[in-house]
Parts: sequence; structure tokens; C-alpha cells
Amino acid sequence: MPAVSILSYLKYLHDVNRKLIQRGGMESVLYRKPVSRHPYYHQLDQPDSTRPKHWLVALRHIQNAEARGLALRPLIGLGLVVGQGETSKGAKRFSAPLALCNAKLIEDDERPNLVTMEPVWDSVTLNYDLLTNMLGQILDDEIDADAPPQVGVGGATLARFTEIENDLEKLATDLNPDARFTPKALANLMKYIRDNVSEFRNIAISTTPFDHRLLEGLVQKSPAVFFPHRFFFVAPAVGELTTVTALATLIRQIESQPQNAI
Repeated sequence: MPAVSILSYLKYLHDVNRKLIQRGGMESVLYRKPVSRHPYYHQLDQPDSTRPKHWLVALRHIQNAEARGLALRPLIGLGLVVGQGETSKGAKRFSAPLALCNAKLIEDDERPNLVTMEPVWDSVTLNYDLLTNMLGQILDDEIDADAPPQVGVGGATLARFTEIENDLEKLATDLNPDARFTPKALANLMKYIRDNVSEFRNIAISTTPFDHRLLEGLVQKSPAVFFPHRFFFVAPAVGELTTVTALATLIRQIESQPQNAI
């Protein structure tokens, strides 16, 4: 099989795995979670001297959950949609990142209580749980056999989200770490979505910082509001993100050295 065909197939697998993330329950990651699934929300765009302690507590929580058989994963949210929106099943509360990526909590071998957090930018993906709900789509295992056929998402809308995925990947590989997913870049992404996808047209873009203490009130508001900031959170593990990262790495390796592609 020619290398170009292998590369095309890898890109296809990469895209399919991103879509599978829509079964991860990521449309409401911060709101009313049980203690066992504490989201450990932490704002990343504001200075905070307590971060090392936060990373330590979050890591211990993940480790304790794993010992009980519950797989949790540290993640980075890129932009936050909070509030109510209309879905195919009526009004739904959202507290979801527009996009997300993996993160690593790294414990110092010599100083076990010192923990740092490292984003895995190249695992970035749109939050397909959020998109699926906002676009009024129903997951296959929720479809009523007696219900009328569902209208799918139009090709133009899918093309828009493909463009946004490409923009996210470019931001993820920016040589300047400080230029990756800045509030301005995230606000621009949401503005582009609002201008081109009717289901997102009523979402307001906040010009004030998000206050996690106000979450209970914010999720009751309609329409929803978008806060262009980066935040850390913990959520049930989405295995597809690992596959997405691996495929993205392999694709980059083949594209950078086509003469060595298998």
C-alpha cells in the first residue's frame, strides 16, 4: 500500500476517534458531580500560589479513585460554555469546555509531595459531547425505534468544525507556549462558530472572568455564556483521547519524513 494511502487511513482513524469522545459525558463536567467524581476545577489564566497544593490533592484523588476501580483523568478545558440550551430532549444545563486536551500530573521522585502539571497540547480535540447536544443530535443508543428519522448535521456545519479542529491543532503546535489557546484566540474561535453555526448564535461571549463560585446560578441561565479561559479539571477517563494522541504523533512523524513512511 502506498505511503500516501496509509497516511490517509491514519487521518481517517484520527478523525473517527475524536468523534467517539462524544460518549464521554463531557457536556457537563463541572456541575453537581458526586465526591467520587470531583472535577477539581482550577483556573489557569490567573496567578495562583496554591497550585502545587492543588495538583497534589488532585493527583491523590485520582490515585484513590483508581484504587476503587474508577478511572479518572486530568484534563485541560479550553473555553467554558455555561448555562442552558435547547436540545432534542428539551432544555439542558451545560458546564463544558469547548475543546479539551490531556494533562499530566507529575510527582517529583525526590520530593513526593511536589507535583507539577503538564498539558499534552497535541491531544487537543473539540468537545463532541457539547457539539452533539447543541446541534440537537441523539446518540445511536438513545434513538427511539418508533421515532421519525432524525435530520443529520449539514455538510457545511461539519466543514466549519473541521476548520476549527485544524485551527486548534495549529495553536497546539505554536512554538511560543504563551501563544497557545490564549483567551483572545478562544474568543475568536467561539465568535467564528457563532457567526457560522445557527445553534450557537445566541451564546454570549463573556468579557468578565469566570467565577467558579457562581456556577450554580450560571447553569440556570439561558442562553448559555462562553468564558474564554483555560482551566484544569478531572473527569472520568476518555480512552479515545489516548488513541487520538498516538495517531496524531504517528501522522506528524510520517508527514515530516515521508521518505521513511511505511
